[in-house]
Amino acid sequence: MVGEAELERPDNTGLMMSAPTPQQITDDIMKSEQAMYGPFFGSLGVSAAMMFTAAGSAYGTCKSGTGISSMAVARPDLVMKAIIPVVMAGIVAIYGLVVAVIISGRIAPGGKEYTINMGFSQFAGGLVCGLCGLGAGYAIGIAGDAGVRALSQQPRFFVGMILILIFAEVLGLYAKMSYDLATAESAAYSPFFGYMGAASAQIFTVLGAAYGTAKSAVGISSMGVMRPELIMKSVIPVIMAGIIGIYGLVVAMVLRGKVTAASAGYTLDKGFAHLAAGLTCGLCGLGAGYAIGIVGDAGVRGTAQQPRLFVGMILILIFSEVLGLYGMIVALILGTS
Repeated sequence: MVGEAELERPDNTGLMMSAPTPQQITDDIMKSEQAMYGPFFGSLGVSAAMMFTAAGSAYGTCKSGTGISSMAVARPDLVMKAIIPVVMAGIVAIYGLVVAVIISGRIAPGGKEYTINMGFSQFAGGLVCGLCGLGAGYAIGIAGDAGVRALSQQPRFFVGMILILIFAEVLGLYAKMSYDLATAESAAYSPFFGYMGAASAQIFTVLGAAYGTAKSAVGISSMGVMRPELIMKSVIPVIMAGIIGIYGLVVAMVLRGKVTAASAGYTLDKGFAHLAAGLTCGLCGLGAGYAIGIVGDAGVRGTAQQPRLFVGMILILIFSEVLGLYGMIVALILGTS
């Protein structure tokens, strides 16, 4: 009798009805998690990947083009070399195109296998790709503009300009490495917070790295005209800014591996913890990149006039860099606890 009482309950009419079994509850959850809103988020991911990378590419192209136009008046023989920043800015848009095509090919409206969790995953992937590409385009534009102007006055600066542009371009590649877009888990909305945490870690650290790269590149370009022999030493701020993006990549990959379906035990508290972890890493990286950019710009200019400042500049850059490291450590604690 006790077992029957546990399996039966009165409905609104007073009649006895069977209580849903655990399997029925699971099936109901699965049905509610299916693709009603999944394609919406997936489509937003396609749009975000393409439009933000295109915007970054456009900025990089027009900003570099301005410098090339100015430089070409006095040094038309260097135009073909100076066109490299424009080419690299255009490649950023290709990253967005590739990711957008991949995501759009996996959107299956109304399909039983296409769940809202896939939509969340694809939206996060597109957003990461787009905003990282936007940051990369910004860095390429600033570095390219300053670089080609310096190149017209000091041809030996060419190698330094290429190195800076490579570090700026890599920021866009982080987006392509951050997400496996083949997720096929079923989920309620709790994984959304986890995906946003992973996306935040990568997006904000890349934006910080982009600013640090661009700001330092302006100082290096100015210094390289008068002291070309110091160019390789002066690239250090750009390298340290790029490392900030790696912190975000590590945290994003760790968090991405922790996100599962709600029906598999992924609860809201886990989603909130992963969101907090991603924001911690991302915003600490953003601050670190800002500090590195300001210090790098002023430091390389000062080093050109007083070489003894070099050690002091490195110490300041290290203290700026560890701000991002602190964020990564706390994010890993939050994300793995």
